[in-house]
This record gives sequence, C-alpha cells and structure tokens, in this order.
Amino acid sequence: MNPEKPKLPPNFADTVNDTAMLTTEAINRASGVLGDAVKRWMDGLARSDVDAVTRNVGTQLNEFWLKVYDTAEENVTPPPAGQGNPPGGGI
Repeated sequence: MNPEKPKLPPNFADTVNDTAMLTTEAINRASGVLGDAVKRWMDGLARSDVDAVTRNVGTQLNEFWLKVYDTAEENVTPPPAGQGNPPGGGI
C-alpha cells in the first residue's frame, strides 16, 4: 500500500514565495509603525504624535492590503496569449 502523493497546483511555489514576501512586508511595516510610536512615546506623547501615528497606521494598512489584493489578482489572471506567466506567477 503506497499512499498517493499529493498533487500541488502548478504555481504552488509562486504562492509560497508570495506568502513569504507578504509576511515579511507585514512584519516590516508593523515594526516601522511600532518603532515610530515608541520613539514618540519616549519623547513625551502629544496629540500631534497620536495623529501622526494613527495616520501612519492607516497608510501602512491601506498600502499593504492593496498589495495583497494585487498579488492575489496577479496569481489568478491568465497572461495574454503567447506571453507566459505574469510576474507573480499567474495560473
């Protein structure tokens, strides 16, 4: 009895690479926001600091989730005929 080997999708490696890239980016963005917030807090937090930190959080979240969406869209959009897979893998 030999168990059947799993059959992964053809672009599985690209999906793993995309996940690693997006995870690294999320960590980098969160660490940048947290570092800025801590620096401001250590110097004495003012209302303007809270405003700056929350605006930065919003910007970072917006940019990150748009990148997640674009990456997912690239992975499911077929390339134009004769042009191979788009950067990011495609199907």
